Amino acid sequence: MLRNLSYWVRSKQTNEISGFGRTPVPAHFKTLKEAKLYRRELNLRKGAYHPGYFVEEQDDCPPPVSFFAGTAGPERS
Repeated sequence: MLRNLSYWVRSKQTNEISGFGRTPVPAHFKTLKEAKLYRRELNLRKGAYHPGYFVEEQDDCPPPVSFFAGTAGPERS
């Protein structure tokens, strides 16, 4: 089965969400190279006291189909 991977750049600082400027975090990328480049740019831009950013790999493949998917099971009265 073909794995469809995506990469997220996330902050090590808890609850940091910044989608208002030119550098949104968390940010989604299709390739690891793009994600690493973006992480490097963010780490260079932030101050010395910011904990930094990391790249997280996520598997986007759908879960395997179950034979019982869509069945309601035995009826109860």
